[in-house]
Formats: sequence, C-alpha cells, structure tokens
Amino acid sequence: MSRPHQYIALVSSLPHLGKLFSRKDVPISGFRLKQRLSMLEPAHASLLREMVEVTAWAGVAGYDRDIDVIRRANKVLADLAAYPDLQHLVGARMETRTLIAALRRRRDGQESAGDIENWGFGRWCAQVKANWSDPAFGLGHFMPWVGEAHQLMQVGDHIAMERLVLTQVFRQMGHYGNLHEFDFEAVAIYVLRWVIVERWSRYNEADARARLATLVASALGGETGDGSQAGRPDLFSDFTSALEGAPS
Repeated sequence: MSRPHQYIALVSSLPHLGKLFSRKDVPISGFRLKQRLSMLEPAHASLLREMVEVTAWAGVAGYDRDIDVIRRANKVLADLAAYPDLQHLVGARMETRTLIAALRRRRDGQESAGDIENWGFGRWCAQVKANWSDPAFGLGHFMPWVGEAHQLMQVGDHIAMERLVLTQVFRQMGHYGNLHEFDFEAVAIYVLRWVIVERWSRYNEADARARLATLVASALGGETGDGSQAGRPDLFSDFTSALEGAPS
C-alpha cells in the first residue's frame, strides 16, 4: 500500500478509546495494538518510541537526573521538527510535569524555585520562579487545575490528584488529536492516549500512591546522582515491547 492508504488503514483499524475513566477495560490489547503498529513507517516507529519514553511517567522514571530528562526532551523535540503539533504536545506534557514538580518542591518546604533551569522545562519556569508563594504560581486564571492540584497535594489525596493530572493530559491530547485524522500524528496521539487508558484500567489506590511518589520523588524523574538510566517500570517496558513490532 502507498503511505496515505497505509495510514488510512491503520487509523481505521484502531477502536475508539472512549472518555477517560469511563471504562475499566481497554478496547484494544497491547498485543493487538502491536500488530496494528507494524504498519508504521520505520522512521515513524522510532519517533513514536521516543515520544512514549519522554512523555510516559514510567519512561521518565528511568532517568536519574532532571537535567537528563530535559536534554532527552529537547532531543525528542528536535527529532519531531517535521511534526509541530507533536512537538507542542510533548512540550505541553513536559510543562505539566514541571508544574507538578514545583508543587512538590514547595510542599516539601523549598522556599524558592532555585535553579529551576536545571529541573524545569518550558514556558512557565520564569512565571513559577516569580510567583513561588502563589498557590497556582500566578497561573490560576487560565490554568485553574494548578491551584486544585496544590490543594490535593497538601492533603495527600492521591486518587484525586492522579485523576486531575490525567484529565489535563487527556485534554491536551484531545486538542491536538482533533487536528489530525489519517496521518502519523493521529496514530501517535492515539498511542499516547492508549497508554493512559491502559494504565487506568489497572488502577488502584495503592498504585496511585506509588506512582505519585515516583513522579514527585524529584522534579522530572528519579534522582540518585549518577546520571544513568535506571530500570524502567513494567508499563513502559511492556509498551516499548509492543512498539518493537514495527518494521526496522
């Protein structure tokens, strides 16, 4: 098949994921998704693996230093130069992660943003630094979820915190997903949404507490100081193995 027909067939074969939190089952298994993704162009399969690694929390947890996560994200953004909507999506995911990291640091008693350029990413770093004492870092007028996240983190409501953050991420994907139908961008956004739906299907309170603890253990990833990649949790390993079915 020619590439346009190839992607029309691929997208058409992917079942609707539905609304987040609306179901406990996943409409397509990892095995079936792996089969579908074998239709990807090799270069696109590689880009998709990069996107999953840097956007999925389980993937980021494999890095020991925040600066390594930032460098990896910048590399992925450069590799996505031909796909500006995917660039914006990856950037937005990293900015969301930075805001959560800032909330955690402040909750734990950090009196200022400090060297945010070494642990934060994106547009809001200066805003966070200048409005450190504000519950929503001065962003509440157009990002009200930040203030809500502050309240939930203060009381340790792990379930509500996870739902809130996943909702924001899903909305980001929905915005960009509406701009694409039968192209690589549509496939990539579908896969990133599938990761979240699959994750929620295995949800329980203990897992939520553990995932949140992993996310906020440092700013953007884990921190042990040697700069190497630690072992990745099962979610990322399982999904990466699903992508291995793409031709290379």
